[in-house]
Amino acid sequence: MSDYYDQPEGQSLSLKHAGRSFIAWGEAELKAAGVPQAAIDEAQKGARLTTIKAECRKRIYAQASSETQINMATAAAAIAGKAVADRSAEEATLLTSTKAALDWVGAMRSKCLELAEGPGTDFTLDASWPECPPEVVALTEQF
Repeated sequence: MSDYYDQPEGQSLSLKHAGRSFIAWGEAELKAAGVPQAAIDEAQKGARLTTIKAECRKRIYAQASSETQINMATAAAAIAGKAVADRSAEEATLLTSTKAALDWVGAMRSKCLELAEGPGTDFTLDASWPECPPEVVALTEQF
């Protein structure tokens, strides 16, 4: 087996087949070892999905760090504990924007699965991802 680092980017696969683990193997090596193409294709799809999920996570955290997300959730929880009539206009906006943020994250996660289905799609392009709504940008800037 050739060295892992000699493999072209994206060509190193890890999978289990017929009770055997193949870690960081190239496609040609897997075929030579008797791994069926369907298993190789599935491993490639899984590896692509993992890479796309990492890109998604990077983009979400670029908009709202973990600390920002915690602060947003804490503020939303505190406001949600108030009676609707007792909420200020700013508090109502924060709740609406928080809902938009959750919807955007959901759309981003759904896009991962869609992008994984199209191996020719360049998931590193901004155009491949749902745009962050302006109210979410404004909200994250508060925290």
